Amino acid sequence: MSKIAAITVHGRFQPPLHVNHWAYVGQGFELADHVEVLITNPFQNEAFDAAASWRNEPESNPFSYDERIRMFAQFFTAMGIDKERYAFRPFNIKDDAAFVELDPAVPNLVNVYSEWSAKKVESFKEHGLQVIKLEQAKSRPVSGTLIREIIKNNTDRTELPSSLVEAGFMPEAVPGLMSVLAERDQKAE
Repeated sequence: MSKIAAITVHGRFQPPLHVNHWAYVGQGFELADHVEVLITNPFQNEAFDAAASWRNEPESNPFSYDERIRMFAQFFTAMGIDKERYAFRPFNIKDDAAFVELDPAVPNLVNVYSEWSAKKVESFKEHGLQVIKLEQAKSRPVSGTLIREIIKNNTDRTELPSSLVEAGFMPEAVPGLMSVLAERDQKAE
């Protein structure tokens, strides 16, 4: 099967990347030559949505847009993905103007596994955008919530990497996360 030219994937990725994130984002790279990663709730100011109320809680959004991009870029380098194959863009999924800025010729990959993700499919379609719908079950019971809890509860940075990987965080994503945390620790001193 030949690849399409481009596709988008999207998510909060707080933080990137556990195995379920990668199962989804990796599909984008399998389907397309170029993947645009749309970072949702980029500046922690998206409108409230009852179908995904956790998206607005400060403890659910500990990493800035720039930190998430840095983590992704380090991960993609570790995975051997050429810089020409991806780009990042802030994407406020609760703002109609964000959808207008997307290229209608580029399909949007959406993994549907919850009420919230089904709602996202409808949002893309309502704005006249193409959707490639996945119904990919989570490969492991890991989530951003679990990863954030491990980070919060594990103050010993030497044990943190193995705890994260054991929980389902991608080993190749650990260095990027650890560099962001180290930078934060340095600023706090």
